[in-house]
Amino acid sequence: MSVATSRTGTENASILIDHSKCTVCGLCVKVCKDFSLVIEDKTLKVSPKPLFGCIGCGQCVAVCPHDAIMVEGRTLSPEDYAPLKRDDLPDYNQLYQLLLNRRSVRDFKNRPVEQEVIDKILSLASTAPMGLPPSDVGVMVLNTKEKVRQFSYDFFDLLDRMKWMVSPLPMSLMRPFMSKDNYLMFKSFVVPLVEFFAESRKRDENYLLYDAPLAMMFYGNMSDPADPYIAATYATLAAESLGLGACMIGSVGPFLKNTGKDFKQKYGLPAKMNDSIIVIFGYPQMKYSKTVKRSFAKVDYF
Repeated sequence: MSVATSRTGTENASILIDHSKCTVCGLCVKVCKDFSLVIEDKTLKVSPKPLFGCIGCGQCVAVCPHDAIMVEGRTLSPEDYAPLKRDDLPDYNQLYQLLLNRRSVRDFKNRPVEQEVIDKILSLASTAPMGLPPSDVGVMVLNTKEKVRQFSYDFFDLLDRMKWMVSPLPMSLMRPFMSKDNYLMFKSFVVPLVEFFAESRKRDENYLLYDAPLAMMFYGNMSDPADPYIAATYATLAAESLGLGACMIGSVGPFLKNTGKDFKQKYGLPAKMNDSIIVIFGYPQMKYSKTVKRSFAKVDYF
């Protein structure tokens, strides 16, 4: 039984063993949580009874000290594997400082983001962990200020057609079917936000994506709901390391889950798009000199 994804259907990956290199150390058997590998008669073999079948995680390839295993299929090929580099890795303090330096930036210089920089952001973001390989996350890129503004104004037009849904009568009708928290969120945030966007559009102002020179929407199809957000987080960290500012914009995705067919078609987004988030990027207009301490709501040990 295989695990399906939008990119691979029900295809399993194939595990290839080079017995001339294999020393039967058993590391691959231990690391495979699908039980796709077994040792029988002092020989490494592909198990006839795996849990699901090889999903192409590549753990066995990565752990083998003798380069005796290869996994192909589910988008993987031999060219996709490379030796790990352990030199010049940032230590904890360096990484912590990078994260402290990162802020949500919404004010950008009137300067385009070079294609080379965009490629680096996408390359780093693609390394994000995923619920199930291969990644089902898609990315829609708006690589100029003009495209970002057009997307924003098209979204304002979509909201204008939907604003009846957050008018007093529909809200009162939906109230019995909503939790108190969701109702308060709609009343105190969603309704004022929709009204603000409508008014700002009349003034030819873009307070959705702030006329950033670059925006990326990370969206999921059959992916784990967390996958787009993790990839987007990696993208913001890539931006910080490249001298860019970035900010996550979460106000678009919820409106596109069950509506906006024409809008999604125009921007190449799937009709049945699940979780999504937008990140805007650009060279910061302002220079920040302080960080702000953050904390969790609660940490318990049991």
